[in-house]
This record gives sequence, C-alpha cells and structure tokens, in this order.
Amino acid sequence: MNIFLESPEFEDIYIKGMNIDLHLITKGDKNGIPLIFIPGITSYSYSFAELLRKIPHEFYCLSLDVRGRGQSSWPEKGYKLHNYVDDLLNVINYIIGNQHNPIIIGHSMGARIGVAFASQYSNLISGMVLIDPPINGPGQRDVYPNPLDEMFLKQKSAVDEGKMDLFRKLMPEGWTERQILQRANEYRNNSRNAIIESYQSLLYEPFHAQLKNVNVPMLLLAAELGDTIRENELELIKDLNPLLKAERIKDVGHMIYKDNPDIVAHRIVGFANTIKWSSERHEINNN
Repeated sequence: MNIFLESPEFEDIYIKGMNIDLHLITKGDKNGIPLIFIPGITSYSYSFAELLRKIPHEFYCLSLDVRGRGQSSWPEKGYKLHNYVDDLLNVINYIIGNQHNPIIIGHSMGARIGVAFASQYSNLISGMVLIDPPINGPGQRDVYPNPLDEMFLKQKSAVDEGKMDLFRKLMPEGWTERQILQRANEYRNNSRNAIIESYQSLLYEPFHAQLKNVNVPMLLLAAELGDTIRENELELIKDLNPLLKAERIKDVGHMIYKDNPDIVAHRIVGFANTIKWSSERHEINNN
C-alpha cells in the first residue's frame, strides 16, 4: 500500500504478458468509458492518485505502472517506444470486453507512448489527452529542458542512497515536506536503467511523424511554464493533425496535473463526454 494515500480506494490489476508483467491501479465503474493514464519518465501509477479521485465514478480509470516502474516488471533494458507500445496493447487486450474504446491520458513521456500507440492502433481507442509531451526528436529541438545527469539521476541517487537532506535541496523552492516525500517515493518506484534509456528515447525517437498519423480526436494541454513546448512548437503541432485541439494552461509547470488537478480533471471529463456524445450520435445516425 502506498503510505501517502489517506483513504486508498484503488483496486490492483496484474496483467501477465509474454516477456513482462504489468500492474495498474483502478477505480470507477468497470462498464464505463475506460480512461488509461500513462505516467511520465520518473512517475508511476500512484502519481495520478489525486487526479483519479477527481474523475467521476461513471468512468473506469486505470493508471499504469509502465515497465521499470512500480509493481510492473523491471527489465535491464527495453525502454524504447515500441516496448511501451507493446505493453499498452496488453492493457487494451485486458479490457477489450468493455463496450467503449478507451481514452488514453498520457503525461510527458506517457503522452509520447500514447501517440506512438495511436499511430499504429487508432482503431483500438476513441481519443487521447496529451499532457505537456516533450517535442524532441529527429529534426526538432535537441535539448530536453531537464538534464538527465544533473537532475533526474542526481535526484534518483540521492533517494537511493538515503541522502534526504541533499534531495530536499534539489527540490523546487517552496515545496512542502509532503511534496518532497511524495517525489522521493516516485523515484524509489523507478528503475535507473528505465530513466536512462527512456530519456534517450525522448531525445531521438520521432514524435511529430507519429502524431500526424493518429486518427482519433486529441486534446493537448501545454504548460505555460517549464519550457516543454514553446509557442512556435505548439503551432507546428497543431498544424500537423486536424484532429488535435491544443490549450495552453496558465500558471502551471510541466507537472500540470499536480499543479492544477482540478482543471486537468475538468478537461479530461469534458473531452471524454464529447467523445461519448459523438459516438452515441454516430450510432443513432447509423440506425
């Protein structure tokens, strides 16, 4: 049990794959529209806990420990987009009996995983919410805003070595002790190998070409702060695919869903209801 959950209301799901086992936490109506939450590079399933609590019970929320995180398998290598896509296919297969095609909600690296999946398997999902995805890749920006060694690995090492005083100094000014301990818990639930190989994926695997190939409605939430998506980059992304709608969220950094979980939950529910309404209207027209 995660010690930072005051009233744990989540159910655990374990999915066995050919080469990997996956763990998810879930809540809500199992017959409702599935919302699959995919975390970023140094996060895991419980990172979405506060956001999940704000999603109405009518939806079936599933938050994934991607490989190398939480209670899913931690292989030595295999942290490129195609590996994560294969794992997500196992999750879709697990809930294939649901009458609704799921909606993917991905943050940062999780958004890139969702786009890579949808570029191949758009017919298996009904939409995506992309939360501040990195836009690096061939021909695009070379440098990711957060450095691998001086940020991610330094913070990871401080937690693993029990140097909490150092870890506190590495956290943003103004963070509460609770926020610091939660962030440390996220690092404990991350494989160092997963962080390193996934970071290389963020820099060198294509995002834009896959985004252009997606054939489902998408909502992109871009942070005003944090320098993940600059304005000219956002304009390029919007021009690539007419199915994508983008919104700049004010006064938040890269961790939008933590900085303002209320607005993110509101946008997710609104998007999901639009998808549901469009699907029901399509069925009526066909009948």
